[in-house]
Amino acid sequence: MNKKEISSKDFLLSILYSPGIYDNVNEPITGRTKLTKMVFLFEEELQKSFFADNLNIELPLFEPYNFGPFSKELFDDLSFFLSIGLIVTEETQIPLSFAEKNEFEIGHDDDWINASFEDKEQDEVEMKYLLSKQGINYVSDNIWKLYSNSQRSKLKTFKAQINGISLDALLRYVYNKYPDFARKSVIKQKYLSNED
Repeated sequence: MNKKEISSKDFLLSILYSPGIYDNVNEPITGRTKLTKMVFLFEEELQKSFFADNLNIELPLFEPYNFGPFSKELFDDLSFFLSIGLIVTEETQIPLSFAEKNEFEIGHDDDWINASFEDKEQDEVEMKYLLSKQGINYVSDNIWKLYSNSQRSKLKTFKAQINGISLDALLRYVYNKYPDFARKSVIKQKYLSNED
């Protein structure tokens, strides 16, 4: 049996396409930080049990950074899909979190941050990330069918769990369960239970 391959770009689109709490396809994910930590947790906690012998995935590399686990590749993929219109953003009424605001400001010092984030993230509110109609069609026609029903269900449950908690609760969980990825964080004192 030939193994099907899912790229990190396809996985990003998949996680946005997946239903979540409300059982709707393309349930938005609020904030880049939450999206980043969602992909990180999938890689750390679900990847091995999620993929069977018939399916393999390439996930982005994460490293410790200013706000915990960070992936340049994931940000590049997100920027790429925003620039071609497969992913879109919508403003929320949620004030921009401390982590999201500072991640953006510090990220601006890095020359690899694509200008597509500049216009989208300067507001003082969180942005929701979701697929455009074109993105929904692309995932439905090309990617979603590669997953088994069981894998789709696991992805939905995972997305619902992450979307159902606050960013603070998510960061607290990630920082305490994966302290090696929090060691360079500028906000670790707020989230680590027993900082050394």
